[in-house]
Amino acid sequence: MAKPTKKLLKKGKKKGFNVVTPDYLNSVELGQITAFEPDTLIGRTVCVPLKEVSGSMRDGTSKIKLRIVKVQGETCQTEPMQLFVQNAQVQRIDRRAKERIICIVDEVTKDKQPIRVKAYILLNNSVIRKVRTAIHTATTNYIKTFISTRETKDIFSVTTQRTIANHLKDDLKKIYPCSVIIWKITKA
Repeated sequence: MAKPTKKLLKKGKKKGFNVVTPDYLNSVELGQITAFEPDTLIGRTVCVPLKEVSGSMRDGTSKIKLRIVKVQGETCQTEPMQLFVQNAQVQRIDRRAKERIICIVDEVTKDKQPIRVKAYILLNNSVIRKVRTAIHTATTNYIKTFISTRETKDIFSVTTQRTIANHLKDDLKKIYPCSVIIWKITKA
């Protein structure tokens, strides 16, 4: 017995739409995405290396995930969803550490957007619980104040990860010397 054949619906030819970052990320054109209808693009995500947005090779290990929120003509406007360091980079740095502290902080920005930050703190030697707790508390407090005093567009700027990590490293040096990686910044 022969199988019934499905009728394929042809929607026409796909069109190319340019994906552009928001104004506060310098309106960089990231490339093209194809679709039959512009309405089907809204809500899709695009993940690109951060160096394409910033133009700096220093940001080669970080990525930014953008969501398409609006299509105007043949241009897709986006908003950032996540800023993160690739897992391979974290694992490479993690090999030398004896002690690891992961600090997850949820906070709301000035413009009422919930943000989650994951900080990864690496210590060269084993430490007692009191030191671990002090590091965790200092990290949480700094990240909460950093997020609550800024707007979402400031949180998802190109330099945010480095800024938070450098300030935390300086603050935590008073407790115990360590390395800090801001692993993920996510809009919840």
